[in-house]
Amino acid sequence: MSVMEEVKQEIKDEMIEKNNDRGLLDILAEKAISRKLLVWIISSIFLCLGKISSDEWAAISIGYVGMEGFADLAVKWKKGGG
Repeated sequence: MSVMEEVKQEIKDEMIEKNNDRGLLDILAEKAISRKLLVWIISSIFLCLGKISSDEWAAISIGYVGMEGFADLAVKWKKGGG
């Protein structure tokens, strides 16, 4: 079974789950990219298109970097590497 077939089967299994209320795009985004990074990428695109100001983009970027740093710190602490 190829990698693509495995991913398709995983997505199909997740969509079939009884308590799954997530949509296909949410599952695909989770498989491909973190949601925080996706938000940062979209905000960067919006900045280039002039849809948000540089101050708004800076706030999003600071939030992204802060959340990633906090997540890395938490993982390191949990594994006892801190």
